[in-house]
Amino acid sequence: MEKASASSERRIITVLAADMVGSTRHIAACDPDEAQAFLDVWFEHVSEAVERAGGLLVHYEGDGGIAVFGWPGALEDHADRACQAAWTIAHPAVAAPGPNGDPVFFRVGLHSGLVGLREIHRHDRPRFDVSGAVVHVAAKLQQRAGSGQVLISGEALNLCRHPVEVVRETREEALGELGVDAYRLAARPERRDPGSVPFRYRWPMVGRDGELAALRELFSAGGARASAALIGEAGIGKTRLAAAAVNEELAAGSRILTFQGDGQRSTTPFAAARELIERLGAEPGDLARGGLDEEEAAVLEAVVAPARREDARPPARWTPLQVARIFAKAFAARMGGDPILLLIEDLHLVDAESRQFLKLLATETPPPALRLLVTGRPEAWNDAGEIASLVLRLEPLGRMEMKALGRCLWPTPTVSESLLEQVLDRAEGVPFVLEELVRSVDAEGADAFRRLPQGVESAIHARLQRVSPRARGLAEALSLLGEEIEIDLAREVLGADRDALLDDLAELERFAFLHPATGQTTRFRHQIIAESCANTISRSRRRDLHQAALDTILARVGPALAGRYEGLSLHAEGAGDDRAALDYLWEAGLEARRSVAGGSLNLIFDRAVRVTTRIGADAENRFVDFVLMVCASMLQLGEFRKMNTHLPRAVQVAHARGRPDQVCVALSQLGMLCWFEGRYQEGLDATTRGLEMARAMEAPALIFAHEVMATNILHDMGRVDEAIARLKRLDEMLVGDLATARLGAPALPRATTHAFLSWFMNAVGRYAEGVDHAERALEIAVTAQDAYSEVLARSSLGRNLVNLGRDAEAAECLHRALDLAELNGYDAIKANLTGALATALTRAGRPHLAIQRVQACLAKNLHQRTGQLEVYYLHVGYAEALVRTGEVERGLVALEQALAIARAVDSPCLVVDGLGLRSRLLAELRPGSDLVEVDLEEQREICARAGLVAWKPSPARAPAVRPSASPASGASGASPA
Repeated sequence: MEKASASSERRIITVLAADMVGSTRHIAACDPDEAQAFLDVWFEHVSEAVERAGGLLVHYEGDGGIAVFGWPGALEDHADRACQAAWTIAHPAVAAPGPNGDPVFFRVGLHSGLVGLREIHRHDRPRFDVSGAVVHVAAKLQQRAGSGQVLISGEALNLCRHPVEVVRETREEALGELGVDAYRLAARPERRDPGSVPFRYRWPMVGRDGELAALRELFSAGGARASAALIGEAGIGKTRLAAAAVNEELAAGSRILTFQGDGQRSTTPFAAARELIERLGAEPGDLARGGLDEEEAAVLEAVVAPARREDARPPARWTPLQVARIFAKAFAARMGGDPILLLIEDLHLVDAESRQFLKLLATETPPPALRLLVTGRPEAWNDAGEIASLVLRLEPLGRMEMKALGRCLWPTPTVSESLLEQVLDRAEGVPFVLEELVRSVDAEGADAFRRLPQGVESAIHARLQRVSPRARGLAEALSLLGEEIEIDLAREVLGADRDALLDDLAELERFAFLHPATGQTTRFRHQIIAESCANTISRSRRRDLHQAALDTILARVGPALAGRYEGLSLHAEGAGDDRAALDYLWEAGLEARRSVAGGSLNLIFDRAVRVTTRIGADAENRFVDFVLMVCASMLQLGEFRKMNTHLPRAVQVAHARGRPDQVCVALSQLGMLCWFEGRYQEGLDATTRGLEMARAMEAPALIFAHEVMATNILHDMGRVDEAIARLKRLDEMLVGDLATARLGAPALPRATTHAFLSWFMNAVGRYAEGVDHAERALEIAVTAQDAYSEVLARSSLGRNLVNLGRDAEAAECLHRALDLAELNGYDAIKANLTGALATALTRAGRPHLAIQRVQACLAKNLHQRTGQLEVYYLHVGYAEALVRTGEVERGLVALEQALAIARAVDSPCLVVDGLGLRSRLLAELRPGSDLVEVDLEEQREICARAGLVAWKPSPARAPAVRPSASPASGASGASPA
């Protein structure tokens, strides 16, 4: 019976597939003994070519087979060696004919990638087995090759370390579907024999003098906004530069606090903020001191040490931004007067809520003694710009600097100049890659390099094979335990002897896989190394390690799992227990919701969807729970496409499983999504159906949610009178306990009804009445100190004030609303408010400032994360401001974009508004234009049909259009009027 050994492995290798062309034709007329002798000769030819190049023939069936290069022995140049063997196979030194006198040809295919490898035994005899798509691609390349040809994939070609002469082939359908490019080997590759030089990572910083000087100047000045960010690709030198800055701060007497972004805590809300406050010595029970009032302390305690009860979360009015502000306030209060350098590494792996905390810490009255330094990959550029006053994008080092670094890294006193130049060619200015390559070359200079390989994973895999088996197993296990690993946790997971484990850690440090241990923890020198080590683990061992980690963590922490759910879910997934993973993700989601942490909730939801899909029908109820939990946050984040995918399915699943309460909630959220996107009839159908269900269940909160959504949709469909009537009836319902109940809404119900009544009055020309409703909404919001209700009230009030000609008052009102939205993170409404403010500013004689506000909104892409109505108003405000500053053509283009949105969603109110603005502007710009009357006629027809009233300015207050700006002053709007 066959039995797989325990040493199953995964490696990046090169696979060679070879086949004799027309072997059946050669032996068709042969005696069996003659045929066998013929095939034996060519088997020897193939096996000798493979073995001479350092490969292993794992399968052969008379006329062809499969060979691997890079296993079981460590070969960092496995692609080069495979090319040498392939050429030898396809071009034998002696062209011996077949039995019938015909020439013998082989065809060969080469492909590189990650494969599964194992040694299996049958009757005590070993056999090697290789599995994965790489083998099949190599076979397809071999089948496509012509007689005497070698076809090599682009992946294998990229791993070659020396010049290879190739001719690109056209993709055929089979290879095109796999995304594989094929090249024909056109000449014999040169043979080179690389070695390796693993050594301790101890080299000084080379280059980056300008960046270090900029950091030195920034931090020495101190004061507000002494914050910097280092952004660049993996291995570009961010950590080395940060370390140099840290050393200078240490020499100056600063205290250093560090936090490393961790992939296992990237969706754990406020993970960095919590840990940093704890490092300052703050205990959860001590949060009431240090500048926090009683309510702030209660909110912070609910996040730092959340109870399992649902009612333990912060009040609904607390937003992630407000909670982050409390963290920043608590941190600043506990700093004291001593200088502190706060180093945050891998910002792209820091949870969204902690990124907000860092932004506030750096920008809102930062402590004078604080210096903040963050590092991150390019995807963290926008976040870094919001946090740091100085953002340095690290580019590849110059040739001379890389050469100096290469000399520092070289393991021997003498360096082969030609070899160094080739290494530099492949490193392409990236210090980490240079270091990895130098570790992997022969110090005698026998190897040469032409281009950067497909990552450096192959080199790391080969280097990993050179450490002892026990240390290699430790490196693989550590790669699954997170970015920073507790040594005792690793020991318990592996069941290892402590002294033996420390010996293995020391070996991994010598081979530069790990940083030297600090205290009771260790960490990989680079995330690439950890990922490469993780990719070598077989599926069965991976599951065992994840299960051991899960069991060990649960045994160590007991029921105190707060802040650990994400890591537990990762281990449960890795162990193959998707049900447990889903339970942990649910708890992580609840934790994120308690922290009002929309960014983390978004990532948790994505993982939950993948897990529920794997589980299938048994997880459908939990899928619906997740959708309903995250939907409001997703819409606030602008994740409309995501909710368009999942909300309808949630409705179907809840209906099929007989859950009317879930169906009703989902229909309310579906109605909101449709309203945001301008799918009004679909939204009205959903809210009508949901309203019937809510009334049948006698659920006031759901009745309110559906009614408010339905009236907004009716307004935008042009059925304004009906919307007003229904909203007034809803307001009359809000009496007694319902008058002060929140009903699960983001704003106070009575403030909401009056704010929307005020908004609807705009469409029918009842502006004064609209002001009255808005002022009532504002009074309710201010009395209750509810920020979102105040934003809604001010939005409606500002719009009515503009229509009444009270432009300066409107601008002040809308400016306050926008400040509140910014302060509390209400992103979805910002585009609407910015557009309305731009209109008010323009009509108050400040169009340049209006342009600045709109352009700032566009630069943040806020218009891409909100509804169609909001984007319409942003373009309308921009258009009028541009025209009034002389940017006529740009203004008319922006107005045309607004009208296109209005027509696309078929909103009579928006079309009437846009036509009115365009006709007024064109009447001033191009008197006598036929389009003016066309617009007015269409406007009159829509108003008559829908019962709308178009706004018209009094002649005395219509501002004049300025002459067109010169090219030098045209678009900037740099100075307010």
